[in-house]
Amino acid sequence: MNNKKSLESKTTRVIRRIARISGLILILLTLSFAIVYIFFPEQHNPNAEPEPTQIANIVAGVLILVGLGLAWKWELIGALISLAGFIGVGILNPDVMTKPMMYLFPLTAILFLICWRLSKLHSSKEENVD
Repeated sequence: MNNKKSLESKTTRVIRRIARISGLILILLTLSFAIVYIFFPEQHNPNAEPEPTQIANIVAGVLILVGLGLAWKWELIGALISLAGFIGVGILNPDVMTKPMMYLFPLTAILFLICWRLSKLHSSKEENVD
């Protein structure tokens, strides 16, 4: 009986590993910035009321991170959620799109989508052989 590792191609495993490592790094890096922002409020105005666009940006950012986290288990759903969050950030705050680091988020989600597609192609190929 074959296990899942032997059914997947080496390319799929490498792409999945790259996607997971980059996703983990992005999640940890973003959370570290958020923690500093929360625990050291002297860097910003803590008494100001958040604007609706700020709240929407936070929600979109959380979608990106949650999507990358979910993609570890469910690649398609997690990648789509992450891409939806990225599109939301791009619509709400187009100035952020000028920063090249922002494109690591959708790139990682696209790698998860590629893994999902390659896994589906390989599993359908295995079913046709049996």
